[in-house]
Amino acid sequence: MKKRFLALLCMALAAGWVHADAGDIKARRQYMKEWRGLNKKMGDMLKKSDAQSFPAREFAALAAQLNETAGEPWKHYGAGSNGSGSDAKAAVWENPQAFQAAIKRFNDAAAALNQAAQRGDYAAVKASFGQVGQSCKACHKDFKD
Repeated sequence: MKKRFLALLCMALAAGWVHADAGDIKARRQYMKEWRGLNKKMGDMLKKSDAQSFPAREFAALAAQLNETAGEPWKHYGAGSNGSGSDAKAAVWENPQAFQAAIKRFNDAAAALNQAAQRGDYAAVKASFGQVGQSCKACHKDFKD
């Protein structure tokens, strides 16, 4: 009876870990999908406007949303969250200092974009938006399959 209980307990714990892993992968994918949509909207606004026609309030709301969620997906890259279905390279866990540096670059770029957008500074918004894109591209190059 004791052995059966221990076996069931082990299976339940293992199932929980697998579920947590799938949950982490799903959560970080959801944030990335949301950011892709925000970046597309912001990029379209910048392409279709100039300093005079720039929809500053609308852009600022999107930049604020990006900045508010900038720290969220990284919580879902814990040990054991690189299971089946993950697009993350092993480098995330093998080189955590470099991954943390990439996260910081992104978070700093999102904060700078948000600050520029809240001021309505079109030139600073364009430059900051480019920095956000560069940080995304660099991180995906090094840490995404």
